[in-house]
Amino acid sequence: MKPEDLLGTDSLPPDLQWIASHYQLQPDDPVYLLIAWHWQRIKASEDTWQALILEMKTALDARIELLAEAADAIAGVNTGLEQLQNELVERPAKLAKELEAQVRAPVDAAVTRLESLGTSLKPVTELFQVTRQRHLLAIFFSGIALGAIGVVLLVI
Repeated sequence: MKPEDLLGTDSLPPDLQWIASHYQLQPDDPVYLLIAWHWQRIKASEDTWQALILEMKTALDARIELLAEAADAIAGVNTGLEQLQNELVERPAKLAKELEAQVRAPVDAAVTRLESLGTSLKPVTELFQVTRQRHLLAIFFSGIALGAIGVVLLVI
């Protein structure tokens, strides 16, 4: 930037033009050149700041989109976890029903077979009971008979 570039009053904003006219600064005055130079530097830095702000917005927008996608993914995971939790809560009841359905028929069949076996073995059970009673009576009478023989032998 050359000082000749700064001498034009139209390159300054109206506020700075007012200062130059109010204090009657001439374009070849060093203060005027300093104000114009300072204004050009500020304008250049504003452009730099605007470019940096735009670049930062672009970078942040991309990151915000990634965060939004991650939040959506997390929300999807939450719904999946809720469904899994509901499934796990309902699972014991379903498992009990399935187990009952699978085991009920074989257990009922075994119970009916055992009942039929019990009814068919009832005469045999009664016969064993009668035989046992007879056996006990035979032992009892054998004991009495042996006792009587022993008494007779002792008395003779």
